[in-house]
Parts: sequence; C-alpha cells; structure tokens
Amino acid sequence: MTALYNKSKRLLNRWSVQGLGSLPGLLLMAVLILYPLASLLLQAVFPHLFDMEMSWEPSLTSIAAVLTDRTNLIAVMNSAITGVCAAVVATLLGTLTAYAAWKSDGKVKACLQLSVWLLFFSPSYLIAQGWIIFMQNGGIAVQLFGLQAGWSDWFFSRFGLILVMGFRYFPFVHLSMSQAFAQLGEEYIRAGRMLGANKRVLFTWIVFPLLTPAWMAGASIAFAEGFGDFGMAAAITPHSHVPTITYRIYTALNQAPVNYPDASVLSAIVLIVTALALWLQFRWMKRSSYTLVSTHTKPMESKGPAWGAVWTSYAILLFAVLLPFGSTLTVSLWKTWSGGIAGSNWTLAHYAALLDTDGEVLAAIMRSLAYALVVAAATLVLGLMISFQMTFFQNKINKAMDTIILSTMAIPGVVLAAGFVFAWNATWLIPLHLVLYGTPVCLALAYMASALPYSVRLQLGAMSQLSGNLLTAAQVLGARKTRVLRVIVLPLIRMTVMSSFVLTFIHTFFELPASAMLYPAGQPPLPVAIAARFNSFDWPAGSAMAVEGMAVLILIYLLTHRWLRKPDGRKEAADNRIKRETAPLQTAERTRQTLHL
Repeated sequence: MTALYNKSKRLLNRWSVQGLGSLPGLLLMAVLILYPLASLLLQAVFPHLFDMEMSWEPSLTSIAAVLTDRTNLIAVMNSAITGVCAAVVATLLGTLTAYAAWKSDGKVKACLQLSVWLLFFSPSYLIAQGWIIFMQNGGIAVQLFGLQAGWSDWFFSRFGLILVMGFRYFPFVHLSMSQAFAQLGEEYIRAGRMLGANKRVLFTWIVFPLLTPAWMAGASIAFAEGFGDFGMAAAITPHSHVPTITYRIYTALNQAPVNYPDASVLSAIVLIVTALALWLQFRWMKRSSYTLVSTHTKPMESKGPAWGAVWTSYAILLFAVLLPFGSTLTVSLWKTWSGGIAGSNWTLAHYAALLDTDGEVLAAIMRSLAYALVVAAATLVLGLMISFQMTFFQNKINKAMDTIILSTMAIPGVVLAAGFVFAWNATWLIPLHLVLYGTPVCLALAYMASALPYSVRLQLGAMSQLSGNLLTAAQVLGARKTRVLRVIVLPLIRMTVMSSFVLTFIHTFFELPASAMLYPAGQPPLPVAIAARFNSFDWPAGSAMAVEGMAVLILIYLLTHRWLRKPDGRKEAADNRIKRETAPLQTAERTRQTLHL
C-alpha cells in the first residue's frame, strides 16, 4: 500500500514537471495582456517605435508635452475629483442599501438585491444615456413637469457626472457591505455594552472599525471604476463639456493624424492612479486586524426590517434603476424626439426594424451575439484549464500568472483596448502577416483579454474547495489530465463554470471601449451602433436598440438560470464515481498511517 501511495505522488508530479504544464497558460497571458500593455507603455518612452521606420531612440518629449498640456491636466483633475467624490457618494448609498437588505427578509430583500444586481450588470453608457434623455432640454422631465429650458444646466457639469457615477457604482459597495453586515459578530456589541458603551460609542469604536475593510474595498473599486470609466465619459462628456482622461485617450486614437504618444502617456497615468488607489487600500488593511469570523462568532440578528432605510433604499433604486431605464424605454416608443409624449407620436416602428433581415439593427445585434458566444465559450475553456493548473500544481509560473490576473482586473477597459491598437498594428508584424488591427480576430482577442482574468478567478474559487486526493485517485487509475478535468472536476463546479460563461457573455455583448476602438470598418457591433445613434441625436432609435439588447440578455440569463436549476444527474454520477475511485487511495492512506504508528 505504501508503494501505491508513493506511485500516486510521482504521477501527480509528472503532470507538471518543473511547471512546464503551466507554460501554455503563461504564453496566452503574454499574448493577450502583457504584450499589448508593454506596447502601450513603451510608446511613451520610445515615440517612434510604431512608425513605418521603427526606431528605438528614447525620448521624453511626449511625456513633457502631455504633462504641460492644460487640457490634459484638466482632464486628469476632473477624473480624479469625480472618481473620489463618486466613491464617497457610492459608499453612502451602498452602505444604506446593504443595511436595509440585511435588516429585511423575504420579498423586500429579494427586491433590493435583484435591483442592485440589475444595476451591477448594466452598461454604464446606457445608464448615462437614460439620465441624459430625462434631464436634457426638451427631455422627459421638461415634458412631464413643464419645466423651463435651462433648468438642468447644473446636471451637465462635473457635479452631474459625480451624481450619476455615484448611483452607478454603489452596487460595488453594496455587495461588499452585505457580506460585512452578515459576518458582524454579536459578541463584539455585547462586550461593548457590558463595559457601559452607548450606541454612539458602540458605532464609533466597534462597528465602524470592523466595517472598515468592506468600506475600503467598495470605495476603492468605485473610485477605480469612476476614474477609468469610458462609457460614462463617452455619453456625458459631449453634452457637459467636462473633459475626462479616458475620453482624451479615445480622442487621441481617433483623431487625424492619430496621436499615439498622448494616448500612451495618458493610459500610463490611468494605470498608475488606479494601481495607487488599490495599493493604498491594501496598505491601510495591513495596519490593523479586522477579524470578524472565529470559532465563537455568532452572527448578529437583524431584529426586523428598518423601514426608514428600506424606503430610502427604494428611493435610491428609483433614481438609479427606474429613472434611466424607464426613460430609455419611453423614448424608444416615440416616432421622433421632437414629437415628445404626444399621443400621435407613439409607435413600435423602431422595434419592427429588428425583423428586417437586411437592416442595420439586426446585423449589429447578430455581430454582438456572435462575438459574445465565441468569446464566452473560448474564455470558459481557457479559464477552466488555467484555473485547474493553478489550483492543483504549485510552481513559480502559476504564481506569476496569478499576479498577472490580479493586476489585469485593475486595468480599465479603455487602456487595455488602447494597448491592442498599438500591439497589433506594429510595422514589424507586416512581414509576418500578423497585422490583426481592424479585423474581427483583434476585437475578439481584446474581449477575451478583459474577460479571462474574471473567469479564472471565479473558477479558482470553486476549484479551491476540491481535494487534491481526487486527482491522485484518478491518476492511480490511469486517467489523463483532460479526462479528470472533464469527468470529475467539471461536474463538481458546474454552477460556477456556467456563471462565468453568462458573465463573460453579458460583458462582451455590451462592451464599449474595445468595440469603439477596434471594430472592423463597416461592421459595428451593437454598442457602437447604439452610441452612433445617440451621438447623432437619434434618441428613439438608439433607445430601441438598447432595449432590444437588454431584452436579449435577460432572455439568455433566464434560460441559463432555469437550466442550472434543473437536477443534474451527471453531478450525482460524478459523486458516485469519485467515491469508487478514491476508495483505493483512502485504504492506502489508512494503511500508511497504521504502519507509521
């Protein structure tokens, strides 16, 4: 039996000799992430690297030009100020809604959570467009309440951008605070009361410090999203004339001639600021211990709903969800924008365009569906293989990949898309026939680069709960790695795998930064087509396209959710197979322990 145990350990090591099994995953990360980012950042120091006559001559003139340009400095300051203020607003709103959900149960809690998740998955540029439709001169608010022209000038300013971002990004704080409230131990409050602390002291010295990690996590993510958001800036900046750094990057890459150095330096600034915000969060967390869960922890009882917080949360969700989506749905039913809410102006003509097989609307939706399906399927398979390798085989390559994945999750989409513009349009690729810029392949790779890290992290969490004995037992019986992954691991983490598929599909279907910068000429996906309608002030047609896209996503989500809830006979069969296959190993382990004793 001891020989059997040793043989199984040798087989386990053979699957990953010196980490060579992890090399394909590292190469994939290098192609999708490291190479585009390196191409982007190198352009700041080597401005002629992507000229027709490539040169490695260094120069700091590009950096000096960007940093001395007043418009760029204003854009950086606007993004920083709006990011910080939006994070504060999001923290206040998210804490309140999380508290209301924690104090509630049943339908009230389900309604709050469903609304938050709907907002979480919604594209930021669609939410911003909904706000613009409601607030602008001649918009829905003016027509409903008879307001005078110019009443909403305050909205089309930095303050309005902060407000919209706060309502958009509070779900990050809500999700973080929900977990913190659920884990808040009753013993801490009871100990404070025994020492004579009143409610103010309890909150100031016990509750507030223990909730600090959740606040810091949610606020830092809200800041990073707000500072590096492109969709919100693309929607509001043309109307508010408030320059932001992400919109400046987009402008630099879409002007004639293309200003590559400006785009590179501004992208580097976004990376530095985002990384600094996350580093400050980690630095703060190391200063003290914030342990909430231990062997004697008893979760605090919510003791009934707090109706004041609940109704306030409903008001927040009214502005965050119903106002933008309701405005978009309403305008999608108008014949023309100028006709307004008059009875003769209501129509379904814009939705009928979906049935036109030769129409632009259906073509854009089908392109986005094709991209989303291909990217989601490829990301699922690659993410499954990489997470499997990283979970069960420890080596330096896997540690490097883990660092790359965590770092990529903090990179704004507009920066990663800008990297693809440089990486796959280089002159040295021409003799190799690998100039992918302007092709569907380049756009699909950009989608994968932004989605793959999230897919890997989700599946890593599920696989970390599986015992390594499952692999050892399978190896003893002669199973190959692919068979173990397909027959044993996949059925056990089926829910997480399908969830990552749905998340990738939703993200790809409505992804705007990469779509706007990399789509093939004459073949715009749905996000680009929607943005084009809004930019040309064709609000009804753009709104109808947005509603149709959201309807497609909701339908796919419902079908997937229903399929996942069905009993899975394969999982039960896998459980029985695991029990049979691990029996020899368990017997060998018991025998080894007996001999050792």
